[in-house]
Amino acid sequence: MTNQETQAKPKSLKIQPVQGTRDFYPDKMRWRNWLFETCRKVSQLYGYEEYDGPFIEYLDLYAAKSGEELVNEQTYTFESRGGEKLAVRPEMTPTLARMVAARQNELRKPIRWFTIPNVWRYERPQRGRKREFYQYNIDLLGVESVEADAEILAVVVDIMRALGLGKGEFVIRINNRYYLESLLTGLGIDVSKKDTVFREIDRVEKLKPEVFRANLEEAGLTGEQVSSLETSLREKDFGDYPALKTLWEKFAQYGIEDYVEFDPSIVRGLLYYTGTVFEVWDPTKKFNRAIMGGGRYDNLVTALGGQPLPAVGIAFSDVTIEEMLTQQGKMPELPRVIDAYVAFYSASEKPVAVKIASELRHSGLRTELNILDNSLDKQLKAANHSGARYAIIVAPDELARGELNVKDLQQREQKAVKIEDLAKVLKG
Repeated sequence: MTNQETQAKPKSLKIQPVQGTRDFYPDKMRWRNWLFETCRKVSQLYGYEEYDGPFIEYLDLYAAKSGEELVNEQTYTFESRGGEKLAVRPEMTPTLARMVAARQNELRKPIRWFTIPNVWRYERPQRGRKREFYQYNIDLLGVESVEADAEILAVVVDIMRALGLGKGEFVIRINNRYYLESLLTGLGIDVSKKDTVFREIDRVEKLKPEVFRANLEEAGLTGEQVSSLETSLREKDFGDYPALKTLWEKFAQYGIEDYVEFDPSIVRGLLYYTGTVFEVWDPTKKFNRAIMGGGRYDNLVTALGGQPLPAVGIAFSDVTIEEMLTQQGKMPELPRVIDAYVAFYSASEKPVAVKIASELRHSGLRTELNILDNSLDKQLKAANHSGARYAIIVAPDELARGELNVKDLQQREQKAVKIEDLAKVLKG
């Protein structure tokens, strides 16, 4: 091989996607569309409207409130040609708060919004976690009472039901950060240690008991305080704490009390959460991480320059939902579906077949047309593999009578139909 030939040889390209990202072939797109449409329908039943925002924001937007781990370790950042520090969105809530702050006086209250954006996080790809994913978010802003918390969780329950999950197949674990603060105060734990203690509680299920205790004692808690805290976390009893008591009353009104449980170990890591926090879990914990997470963030809009506005929301990744449904055998079968496949006897009938297909599409029927000059036998095999309910066969003898052959590919029945009646017959 000459030097010139060596230089001209094209460089081989990788055919795999970038680590932590996914290709969505048509079968996966059917699943994704089904998931998104399910979320949209349920959200809209509660009066929520869809919104979206840019996938690039100023880095400061996340640095202000999302926490050091998310910003410093998981966010894709870069500098623009103008020297601006930018970030590819790792979550949607800061964008939502920014948008609301920008037009706060113009927006109808309460604000009921949802979105399903593409987001990116630089973290180690593993089961139920990718670097690039879609994240359903639903938020209610402008309501201070736990009425808003209850409504958001009612939406969550209805989405899970619509996805095929019933009682005992998912659970919403709920806590309140203010309750947790009062618990620490009651145990005589210095409020200055709150953030450290919260961080350890947030990962208590991932730590060995002796490590949990050692970490808290290293933070300055006494052995008695640690023991009392462990007892409180196990008991899972909020007593007469007003906000939680009222919240459970609302759950009963919505009829979702069988899907929720109080769990004082739920803290949520992001710094902007206030008040109620919650996560959706597989009760068996075979899928050992939260499926969804969210809570109150009453101060975020103010932190971004807006007026005080209480807010609550929840989000979940399409990756975690897919894992949970797969694990529980609840992934839906979503075959390719079209209404009709138009075939023709010979090339002479092809122009009529094109016209028939066009008329069916204009009538609202999903129609695939054979555009190859294959034999009729091959066309009918293609029709069987296309997902079509009906095969329409354009043949000379039937055309002479103003008819077409219609084969029901499910029932394996065939009959002649007048051309002018075709769309009506197919629609049933």
